[in-house]
Amino acid sequence: MITLGRHRPLVQTPWDEAIALAAIEDIAADAIAQFDPDHFWPAHPSDDGTADGDPSFYKGAAGVIWALDYLHRVGATRATKDFRPVLSRLMERTVIDHAANSPADYEKHGSLLRGEMGAALLAMRLTPLSSLADLIHWHAENNNELPIRELMWGLPGSMVAAVHMAGMTGEARWRRLFEGQAARLLAELEDTPQGPLWTQDLYGAKDRFLGPVHGFAGNVIPLLLGWDWLTAAQQAHVAAFVPKALAANAWRYDIGTTWGPRSKREKRLFLCQHCHGAPGMVTTFADAPFATPDFDALLLDGGRFTWAAGPLTKGSNLCHGTGGNGYAFLKLYRRTHDPVWLDRARQFAMTAIVQVRGGQMVAGRGRYSLWTGDVGLAVYLWDCITGEPRFPTIDVF
Repeated sequence: MITLGRHRPLVQTPWDEAIALAAIEDIAADAIAQFDPDHFWPAHPSDDGTADGDPSFYKGAAGVIWALDYLHRVGATRATKDFRPVLSRLMERTVIDHAANSPADYEKHGSLLRGEMGAALLAMRLTPLSSLADLIHWHAENNNELPIRELMWGLPGSMVAAVHMAGMTGEARWRRLFEGQAARLLAELEDTPQGPLWTQDLYGAKDRFLGPVHGFAGNVIPLLLGWDWLTAAQQAHVAAFVPKALAANAWRYDIGTTWGPRSKREKRLFLCQHCHGAPGMVTTFADAPFATPDFDALLLDGGRFTWAAGPLTKGSNLCHGTGGNGYAFLKLYRRTHDPVWLDRARQFAMTAIVQVRGGQMVAGRGRYSLWTGDVGLAVYLWDCITGEPRFPTIDVF
């Protein structure tokens, strides 16, 4: 049930806040030192052939700039740089990259993680302008008539953007937009043999995924984030179908519970990472403002499975690395107040620090992206210090 070779042992170094702070400082300073105002950051060999200068929020410059600003803003690092002069160039290149490197018709979507909407949210954070707010609203509103897709490409991502934009601007239009999109999202939930799920229209096929980037969990994320904007009936509906879906799709073992892919195109791989498997499901649903004994037992079992599997060999990053898996423990710590989960998160953190330093030695430099690189880990390390999980892009923008 745990794929051999995908996981590695924990390092035996005890938790040390000073080591974590030093790692955050090193990661931030290295990213700033490697920044080029014309070409942004070089691609990493592990990023699946991505070209130098990727501008996206998911694995490019927008996400790195956001993380560096955030880490300095919350007091995690002294390293700082004014990135405002490159924002217009970044947004221009994001539009070009989205159109050139996305599947057909995906450039029409206000993509949170790959398109101009995410870059504009970053720009709004650094230089708040009404024109940027209008641009984000236009992109998000365009998703109303397009296939829902999922968190990365489509409507659920624009709902996340609406919640964060309401916090930045205080404007009522973001709630109105969210309410309309939430109604559509809930209306398209289906009763299937595997419980209540969405069918994603994704990459040229229609499949059912479960995880927080492309699947069921990712569609629920904005509903939890904007919980107070849902009607009482909608809240009751979510509180009923989420436990039912998790129970129907759970793979239960002696070492805990995980959730496997439901897609017809994916093999039955026992992935245990944020994007697919127990860690991402726990990270998403441990924030749920509802509880039942069975639901909470499932979440704890997902945490047990993540712990039994151990850190990931693929790296230290958020999407499919040790830091992303560790967020499951931080979220369970917040939900249960049981210090064992904070201790486990911090043990994963110490292993991830060894991994990021090893990766830098092999490549001769860092990995410059938010979801797949070093700065995402730096945010996780800070959350391990504070004990307060704020998953980038979702919980905080």
